[in-house]
Amino acid sequence: MEAQLQLSLRRTAVAACRSSQSSYSFTPPLLSARRIPQQQIRHQATSSRHKRALRVAPHPSFITSSTESTAPKTDHIIFNPPSSEPNILSTPFKFLPKTDPRRRANLPALFSSLAPSPTQTNNKNKNNLPPLLPYLPTESQPKIHHLKPEDVAEMRRLRQEDPVANSVVALAAKFGCSKLFVMMCCHAPKEHQEKHKERLEAVRERWGPVRSKAREDRVRRKAMLLRGEL
Repeated sequence: MEAQLQLSLRRTAVAACRSSQSSYSFTPPLLSARRIPQQQIRHQATSSRHKRALRVAPHPSFITSSTESTAPKTDHIIFNPPSSEPNILSTPFKFLPKTDPRRRANLPALFSSLAPSPTQTNNKNKNNLPPLLPYLPTESQPKIHHLKPEDVAEMRRLRQEDPVANSVVALAAKFGCSKLFVMMCCHAPKEHQEKHKERLEAVRERWGPVRSKAREDRVRRKAMLLRGEL
């Protein structure tokens, strides 16, 4: 009895499965069932094709040893300008025959536009000249020691009174001497030197590790240079 019951249940289950498969037909997606293989495409930017594309034949005007060329085989100059918009001033007069009317037509325009008058050149040169450098002492122009002990004392007094207004550059320009001479003769007060050091320390505190290391390397290189190691 139990065997017949199990057999009937099994038959009903198989019939239900067959009916469900016939009513619902599932087709897998195309991408999962069929994958597209990867392909490598060769372009022109490969080694052999790139070299082949760069093998450009020279211009016929540069070939002088060929039998077909009508150019003379002696030493001569070839004027082959780049391809650009033509200009009446592009061809040099060296390559124009003397009977060419372009020489006579272009000469006034060329020299009037390119060659300014002597007065204009002198004025431009005077305005554009840099300031004169201090000359080096020679036998014809020896070094002038024009400062007296009174001038040195006055320089020291001014430096002690107001070191900010009477700086080294200002004193050198006032007394007509070098900055090195001013620094040799007088020094700033200690209070001014301490303030200057404090300002430098405040600037160094804002430095990062990269700039600090660069400054240390710079000091080290300078010491090695003075010792003759570089």
